[in-house]
Amino acid sequence: MKRITCILMLICLLTAAVFSASAFAEGENAASTDPVTTNPAAEEALQQEAAERGLAAIMETRFPQYLVLPREESYLREWKTGYARKAFKAPCLRVERISQLKTGRQVMPYIYEGVEATVVAEENNMSCMIYRGNDNKLYAGWIQSIRLLDEFPGKVYTVGKEPDGEYTTRKDITVDWSKKSWLTTQQNYSVLSEEVKNCRGFTLEYQIIAENTSNWDSILGDRVIYVRSGEEWTEVGSFEYPDFGAVKIHVYLDQPMDINAVGTIADCTQPNIFRFRQTAYDFLVE
Repeated sequence: MKRITCILMLICLLTAAVFSASAFAEGENAASTDPVTTNPAAEEALQQEAAERGLAAIMETRFPQYLVLPREESYLREWKTGYARKAFKAPCLRVERISQLKTGRQVMPYIYEGVEATVVAEENNMSCMIYRGNDNKLYAGWIQSIRLLDEFPGKVYTVGKEPDGEYTTRKDITVDWSKKSWLTTQQNYSVLSEEVKNCRGFTLEYQIIAENTSNWDSILGDRVIYVRSGEEWTEVGSFEYPDFGAVKIHVYLDQPMDINAVGTIADCTQPNIFRFRQTAYDFLVE
């Protein structure tokens, strides 16, 4: 009898231990799923910091006074990068001054297909972005968020062989249009904000933005790339341009060069009648 009583007591103790362990586990899980309590003052301070940072970026662009600024709560704490998608029967997209569509107000400079945009705020399904116009100057404006893509929408080419070793990427170099034509063309070229010494490569973007002819075969074709060192121009490669649209070319040089300008010459029957956008950036330096 005593033996049976001992066995029953042991079973009761084991059962109680199991229930206790289960209840403890459930309590831990419940605690882990409780909403995290935030500090409202800290959240407000972080958002204010984001607004100040975004506003500072906007004010560094051209004509920021024409823009209706985002609300403070619309600024992003982490900026986003997007690329202008291809427009319907146009080389560019409309950029608004306010976070609404078709307001009838004067618009900001257009953003062209493939141009990289930095989104600093979002509201009303619109993105307030920093971008470069065809003049390669910085602007700020509003665009529908769905019109920005996560990746470059055009074709990407590589010219030359990527050099071995480690290189520094210069992102602080900007470009401007030359005030005169060059070599055999009547078109302009891109002038760098400063000479890049020991350059081994860069990224080039190119796009026809106005045909000025109905004979498209006369303006499409290969483009030859040149760089200028001092006053001397050197051919460094070419890329195909059989269709309209934005293209990106990773250009690698055979040897280090000190360059101060980049240009392209169209290999076609009417190389001087169309308008195009062109920019160079991300210069690789030994």
